Amino acid sequence: MGKSKDKSLDEILSRSVAEKILLVEKIWDDIKDSSIGEEPTIEEAKFLKKRLAEYKQNPTKVKDWQDVKASYLNKK
Repeated sequence: MGKSKDKSLDEILSRSVAEKILLVEKIWDDIKDSSIGEEPTIEEAKFLKKRLAEYKQNPTKVKDWQDVKASYLNKK
């Protein structure tokens, strides 16, 4: 990495955990938005079908992202 990239990474790593999580969410949203329309691989499709079947067998055994995130942030 170049010096400017190292400086940017150091700046990111010096942020609080909450700020890092928000940054990761923004990056994830950007990746998600840029990959719209791509077909899943065979392995991904199999994984998704398996996860959907597991969910249908026990739909109450899940947590949504907001609950997971709040739980993590409240532990601090």
